[in-house]
Amino acid sequence: MDSYRFVILGGGVVAGNAAQEFARCEIPPGELCIVSAEKTLPYDRPPLSKDFLANEKTVEEILINEPGFYQANGIVVRLDTAVTHVDLDNKKLYANGDTIAYDKLLIATGARPRTLDVMGHDLQNIFYLRHIGDARDIRQQAQQVQQAVVVGGSFIGMEATAVLQSSGIATTMIFPEARVWQAFFTPEMSRFFENYYRNRGVTLLSEEKVTAFAGNGRVQKVITESGREVPADMVVVGIGVVPNKELFADCGLHIADKGIVVNRFLETNFPGVMAAGDITVYEDVVYNQQLHIEHWDNAVQQGKHAARVMLGEMQPFAHVPYFFSDVFDLSYEFWGDPSGAVQTVHRGEVEDGRFSVWWLAADGRLLAAFVMDRPDEEREMAPQWIQSGKKLTTEWLTESKSFVAKSAAA
Repeated sequence: MDSYRFVILGGGVVAGNAAQEFARCEIPPGELCIVSAEKTLPYDRPPLSKDFLANEKTVEEILINEPGFYQANGIVVRLDTAVTHVDLDNKKLYANGDTIAYDKLLIATGARPRTLDVMGHDLQNIFYLRHIGDARDIRQQAQQVQQAVVVGGSFIGMEATAVLQSSGIATTMIFPEARVWQAFFTPEMSRFFENYYRNRGVTLLSEEKVTAFAGNGRVQKVITESGREVPADMVVVGIGVVPNKELFADCGLHIADKGIVVNRFLETNFPGVMAAGDITVYEDVVYNQQLHIEHWDNAVQQGKHAARVMLGEMQPFAHVPYFFSDVFDLSYEFWGDPSGAVQTVHRGEVEDGRFSVWWLAADGRLLAAFVMDRPDEEREMAPQWIQSGKKLTTEWLTESKSFVAKSAAA
């Protein structure tokens, strides 16, 4: 039986960034072990639907840490090691016939793609994008096909569609909502992106639910609930993820639908056991409510924070949620959580792609902001104002030409 002071269960973004923090704190060699079911060292996820998928980056370029980093810092990495049982009471993990003991554990098992369980789902050339192998397979097939279908009209769907269409593949995006990324975008935002995608040759099929895939061994068409048949040499499905929580179902952890419940320090209900990243439902101190975030930056920041807490730095996790995206030649950033907003304010020219969107609570507090091709002051102030609970008015946001020139409402 191998025993370590610290064990990270999972080899993704959380693990790679937590390892950096442990190394920065100069823990002694052999105290930290990363147990990963993957065959590749921890790597960043955003390039999988961007640069790596577009064949603009290599595996080595998307690794979070250089291969020599782990050995240089005395960090044990056990790749291709699937944990099949956990014993949190006795602080042990069981994998591949081995027992791994720990003093403190960080659960970072992440999430997996939600799948479409419809007729023909097992045909070849139907892909889900989560791991580096998925992106590699999609990239390889994209060099051999002429037409593709992307199922899903939100984050992954929009990014995958942009890469495929930019690669010269006639791409159709199918989604059940009335407009693209309806759960997040305002109607004005959806209208802009829909027009932008159509102008670049993408076919958008809204209010269409996929009911079957058809083909002879490999997919040849996608069939929707309305009876529409869409030709496809390949399909990429991006309809969300589900947390990898099954391993912990019977061990006494407090688990919700969206993941493992942790407190404001990222601690679970088991002493010495923490969780971070996509697997967590955490007590957020910015919004004073439970949040579940499935984005890269959250995994980065929670991984680093969890490492510090495990080393004895007991500070609550206080971070404004953030993500970014690149589609075609557009880049945008987003901060916060708009779920409690009662009004939205658009600044700039939405039709021209130079705009920002601000979500306000009933009392005027800024809850979230989206910024694309706007003055730097907007992207700089957005996270600060969300963090501080800044109160704004619709009139001020609409009429102010500069955030620097005027002060916001108290």
